[in-house]
Amino acid sequence: MRIDIGLTHALLFWGTVPVLWGCVLYRDARCFFVAGVFSFLAVMHASLGGGGAVDLAIHLAAYGAGVLVPLFFRRAQTQIEREFSRRRTALLDQRAKAAQRHEAVLKEKNALQDDLERLQNRFALVQVMATKLEAGEILQTLGHMWKKRTGVKGCLILRKQLNGNWSTAFTDGHFNAQDWVRVLASYPSIARSRNIRRYTGSSRQLVLPGQPFGSTCLLVPFNWDKDILAMGIVEVEPQRLQDSTEGFNIERKLVSIGLRRADLYDLMTERSRFDALTGAFLRRSLTERLEDALRKSHRYNTPMFFALMDIDHFKTLNDRWGHLVGDKVLIHLAHVIRRLAHPGITLGRFGGDEFALILEMETVTEVFTWFERLRQAVAESPLRDREAMIRYTLSAGVSAYMPDRPPLSELMAQADHALYQAKKMGRDRVVLWKAPGSPSSSRKTVSV
Repeated sequence: MRIDIGLTHALLFWGTVPVLWGCVLYRDARCFFVAGVFSFLAVMHASLGGGGAVDLAIHLAAYGAGVLVPLFFRRAQTQIEREFSRRRTALLDQRAKAAQRHEAVLKEKNALQDDLERLQNRFALVQVMATKLEAGEILQTLGHMWKKRTGVKGCLILRKQLNGNWSTAFTDGHFNAQDWVRVLASYPSIARSRNIRRYTGSSRQLVLPGQPFGSTCLLVPFNWDKDILAMGIVEVEPQRLQDSTEGFNIERKLVSIGLRRADLYDLMTERSRFDALTGAFLRRSLTERLEDALRKSHRYNTPMFFALMDIDHFKTLNDRWGHLVGDKVLIHLAHVIRRLAHPGITLGRFGGDEFALILEMETVTEVFTWFERLRQAVAESPLRDREAMIRYTLSAGVSAYMPDRPPLSELMAQADHALYQAKKMGRDRVVLWKAPGSPSSSRKTVSV
């Protein structure tokens, strides 16, 4: 077998080397395959022998393959890389858009959850307002709702009393209530505000008590017409300020309605319990308190007394001075009784000039001593109306209750009978009801 060493070298050089160079230059694995093919041809040619046109054809094929094949593969690779880059860019854009949509959906979801939570809280607040008539319960519910709100660091709610003073309706301990009471007293314009106001710890207009420099507080007034009903103080995070203000504004309007409703209920309750002229308990309310006093007396085995009292010749006084002066006399008498009364004495008005007294005292002597002080006070401090001095006297009937004595209805009947006897015996006296045949006690204080 003849081996043509020159041709073999040519195959190896012109075929394998350029292809391997293409492998190094273009880093394409397909070039390695071509190099392997021409290496195989070189070996086969060397084994079988050859020459002439075959050798030339193999030389040309080896040369062409060594130069052109890498260029072909490179062009194909470039096209593939461009297509890959285009598709990769498109996929990255789609991924970015999907991430943006996902983020937007999450934000919308969180916003909807916040809206749902606010609506649920407001629904619960409206339920409390619809079922409760106590202003304290309404403000407590509102305070707990604010405390749980995102962005709220602390809250305090102060209630305006009828006498103008402020009391704490809700606090989470973040604020000092007394400090804020002093702030509202020092800045009347704040207490009269009709809109939510914002203050910071660095404000020159208002130094927030106990708040760090730069902290932000919202002052939320609850008002009805020109009346201030309550004041909310809330510290919020600055980035949540706008959203918080809108929510607080809705809730303060709702709660203002509830507070006004509670105030009207309290007013109606007070008018149903107390006499508008004298401030004394009305008959129904006094009867309830008398029943409580009877139960207490029975439980602790202690005595108590019930008295009916009226003004002597009150009709004549009205005819002479007029009903307006008559009303002033009733007010004057109620004022004198309150001045002399202690926690064991309860005053009620049964109608007209007739008053009732519950006296939780130990002995008859104590009762008579108190009534004597009342008679003297009325005599020594007559009603002054313009230039006139209006003098009047009192008559009273007293009945005593002991745990083994008759019930409420008989107790009131006995007091009424004793009052009738006081009138019959000349007025300006106090009579203690006793069983028939009992001896009298004194000129101005007679027992029947």
